[in-house]
Amino acid sequence: MSMGSEINIRIANSISEIDATEWNNLSSDLPFQSHSWYAFGERVMGDCEPIYLLAYLHGKLLGRGCFWVIRNEPLPQYAKRWRFVLKPMLQKWPLLICRSPLSYTSGLVLPEDMVMRKEVIDLFVHTALAQGHQKGCSFLLFDFLSKEENGQWPADLWVLEMPGPGTVMYNTWQDFDDYLAHGNKKDRQHYKRTVREAEKLHITIKRHVHVEVGSKVLALIRNVESQHGAPHNPWTVSMIQNMEMVKGTFLIATIDEKIIGCGLLLEDNNAQMASALGLSGDVPYVYLMLVYEGIKIALEHKLNLLRWGSGAYDVKQRLGFIHEDNSLSAFTPIHPVTQKLTRWLARQNRRNAS
Repeated sequence: MSMGSEINIRIANSISEIDATEWNNLSSDLPFQSHSWYAFGERVMGDCEPIYLLAYLHGKLLGRGCFWVIRNEPLPQYAKRWRFVLKPMLQKWPLLICRSPLSYTSGLVLPEDMVMRKEVIDLFVHTALAQGHQKGCSFLLFDFLSKEENGQWPADLWVLEMPGPGTVMYNTWQDFDDYLAHGNKKDRQHYKRTVREAEKLHITIKRHVHVEVGSKVLALIRNVESQHGAPHNPWTVSMIQNMEMVKGTFLIATIDEKIIGCGLLLEDNNAQMASALGLSGDVPYVYLMLVYEGIKIALEHKLNLLRWGSGAYDVKQRLGFIHEDNSLSAFTPIHPVTQKLTRWLARQNRRNAS
């Protein structure tokens, strides 16, 4: 498909249909954009259909958009009052979402040239809408976009800023001792006190490259989700079961062999991502010990970037994390029902604003 342009769009339905070298040359060292990461995503999200749009110019790949047909999208906390309506609706009319799987990262890799970039975006939107119509999708959504990408979207797409930005840390240290040395005295004292108090409680942290997800571990993860009003992630167990595909490490915190905390660390293109945090809720210092262990692993593996998601901002800021610029979403309704719903909501917002 070209829409009168020299740029052609190829559609693929599995990462296995796409040459790994061609794919990785385009994404270079972008975190959570490698060919192997998407193979991991397809394995874990086996209940979701991938659609890959590849933009070529004179036979050379210059951009891509990676979409997923999702019926069980975990709805965020701010959508709580709408969940009872949206959940059955999405089962019937799924979302078509452009994202890198499981990583809270955009699924777009675009040309640097701004004119060409705009043309590729328009082609992706046009093609994705056609695919969404064929598959009976409710909305087309591009999420985890940066503010720099605002203004590039067709006028009929809504662009919103979502609450709860992610957090990132850029590695500039040789090792963990160097990381501590470059912090201030108060931060070093805080680390030493945390370790000292954890030892008094007999808290130990162990690393695992393979683990069976038992009911105790899953209960800790669900406990954290419930405490933050978040929906249960439907892919958590499969992420842990397949973590060896992306150099995963599963951390388990115990006191006298009783599991009191856990966390999953995944790696791609010299970046670390944290997921599946689990806590019992009644033992102090466990969260901090898990975070420190994650930082140690990232520095041992010489990773360039740590991505630790939203929440606990005060703690993360003290440890060196900053807010990530990825909080914009662009969307448009596809199905006639959701088109009517969107128009109704727009009218309600205008009335409330007047």
